[in-house]
Amino acid sequence: MKRLAWLPATLLGLTLAAASAHLDLNVPKASLTRLTSGGCCSGTVWSPDSRSLLYIDRPPGAPKAAIYTVAAAGGAAPSVRFGRVAFYSPDLSYAGIPQGGSTVVERLSDGKRWTLPTQGELLWGPGAQVAYTVSAQSGNYDRRIGRVYVTALGDKPRAAATVYGGGALAWLDASTLLVSGKERALLRDRQLFTLDVHSGTRRVLVTALGTRGVQPSPDGKWVAYSVTFDSTDRNGMFVQPTGGGAARKLDWFGSYQWRDAQYLLYIPLTLNVTAHTVWQYDLHSGQSRALLNLGAKVQSGQWQVSPDGARLVFRRAGDGNMYVARLP
Repeated sequence: MKRLAWLPATLLGLTLAAASAHLDLNVPKASLTRLTSGGCCSGTVWSPDSRSLLYIDRPPGAPKAAIYTVAAAGGAAPSVRFGRVAFYSPDLSYAGIPQGGSTVVERLSDGKRWTLPTQGELLWGPGAQVAYTVSAQSGNYDRRIGRVYVTALGDKPRAAATVYGGGALAWLDASTLLVSGKERALLRDRQLFTLDVHSGTRRVLVTALGTRGVQPSPDGKWVAYSVTFDSTDRNGMFVQPTGGGAARKLDWFGSYQWRDAQYLLYIPLTLNVTAHTVWQYDLHSGQSRALLNLGAKVQSGQWQVSPDGARLVFRRAGDGNMYVARLP
């Protein structure tokens, strides 16, 4: 998952009153389980069953980097899950392996392979579908052409859209992609839009200088994002229905992760705190509540909610190790 970087609250016009509303709260304190030592790790993700974490590491004495796994409950040493570092699908059934100017997709169950003409990130979709963006490798990024392709593994890739300074971001369902980019190279603003990969129909959600931290909800019906460095009326944190409807501006700024289709968890940007607090925003009520005091600070927004929504893992500022906390 992509991370939203911590930025000064003033960039979004967040008032001191709004920031102070997230301070000095009497909330449950987390009981933390430390999973790693030695300042590990990079590329941390949850396993599909929420029982373990996977990450890239090369411990002292190891001949090469590998994908390691460690139980989320703790109590066991990390072990190698995959000896090859690659881009694995969320369900761990496929691996994307860069080779020269292409990417080889391997089905892990039987070793069957397909070659895709891209070096970029693969977006794993339902039903063995894959989407990717092929972009120019030089020149001003804002003006670079990006062609979005979709394919079912084994079929010939087909072009689904062309944008400038952007590309495909995520699958919302079996026929819909979330895409960001400009219609023409010299335009100022980008669009965040949904794309029907069969008909080519677009639904524009927002037009702005740029959107950051774009994260669709697990059911694909909502998307969370921020707008910064734009006009005052455009800047802010937002959630918006992907099927049509107005954006809902939020009264906080920070890093966030979806817990499930209804709840968005977030850690607000607050200054001069010794520990971060996790909050929960309810799409149905539009209200937030403090959920858990982590008793520590999260390093650079590096945290993730488990697929079942029961726990979160974070990299602790100071020692750089992974810790797990159970959510109320």
